[in-house]
Amino acid sequence: MNYSFTQWLLIFYIYAFAGWIFECCVVSFQQKRLVNRGFLRGPMLPIYGFGAIIMLYTALPLHSHPLKVYFAGVFVATIFEYIVGVLMESIFHVKYWDYSEHKFQFQGRICLQSSLAWGVLSVLLVSVFQPPIDYLLGEFNAVPLMFTVIIISVYFVTDVVASTKTAFDLSRSLEELDKMRLEVRRMKKVLADQAEQKRDELSSMVKQRREQLEDAISAAEQKMDKTVEQMHFLRKSMIKGNPTLKSTRFNETLEDLRKRLKK
Repeated sequence: MNYSFTQWLLIFYIYAFAGWIFECCVVSFQQKRLVNRGFLRGPMLPIYGFGAIIMLYTALPLHSHPLKVYFAGVFVATIFEYIVGVLMESIFHVKYWDYSEHKFQFQGRICLQSSLAWGVLSVLLVSVFQPPIDYLLGEFNAVPLMFTVIIISVYFVTDVVASTKTAFDLSRSLEELDKMRLEVRRMKKVLADQAEQKRDELSSMVKQRREQLEDAISAAEQKMDKTVEQMHFLRKSMIKGNPTLKSTRFNETLEDLRKRLKK
């Protein structure tokens, strides 16, 4: 079946939505709580939409040869996953998935297990998932189809813009919190070094300095808590919705932020 541009767009949105449902179910089960999975605020995971489009474009001409469809899916989807991983890390300085603990992985961005799964999904996509969608597309007249796609596209673009801003804001928040955390660590080290001195050898000046450090540490901790508390709920949602999220620059601070959000 030859698809028009609007049909391709609707296919993209359908699989982006299906991917969101799949990821939410899997991650919610793993975390034992409801998780709104993904980069966007709304019920879409674009990587699944783009992945489906790429796999369909590659695999549909091979639909009568399941083995070719499988290996085409393995190859194309793995390259796509790697490129997306590199781009997300370069732009936002975070990893939205990490296969570092898997066997036969490369840079934590791709792994054999995931690649083989992409191959299976490609076969299912062509033989099981796409035929009902083709039937649905056949029931759409051009005008209702265009109207539907325009409405979804306006929502999608708005969500992408807002979520991208949130991702950059989160990166800035992590940088700010990282500076505070390092300052607290520095003051605690100074305090610990002073604590090694015998109490009877401490001068009144040193004791006063220790008290000042303790007050400064307490104030810094309170400032960090307040910063987290005042953080926009969308930034908090992005962290909670991506339990495997890692920062390439401030991962220790990100983990500390997760703990503070659980308080």
